[in-house]
Amino acid sequence: MNAIAREAFAENNFSSGMLFSFDLAELRILILVCLLLVSALGVVYVKDLNRRLFISCHKLQVQTEQLKADGNRLLLEQSAWGAQARVQMVAQQQLQMKIPASAEVMMIKV
Repeated sequence: MNAIAREAFAENNFSSGMLFSFDLAELRILILVCLLLVSALGVVYVKDLNRRLFISCHKLQVQTEQLKADGNRLLLEQSAWGAQARVQMVAQQQLQMKIPASAEVMMIKV
């Protein structure tokens, strides 16, 4: 290498002890650019979080509607199983119970 190239390389070499030097205006611009990037990433993160929470909320609303429908169906089934006619039929067929005749009924006053 010739002397001029060595001198130019030594001036531009980071290992020679020279650090980056910024004046105040450049430093302010660099800080503003960094803050802008952080702000942009924050907006992207919040929008993604909002989308995920909205999807989760929608799934939970669908599940709530399904559970309400199941509850209504179970109430109808309960009323059908507990109907007086069905109870009487089960008592007569499975337990061999019968309705007593009026002569067999006794009234007790307390």
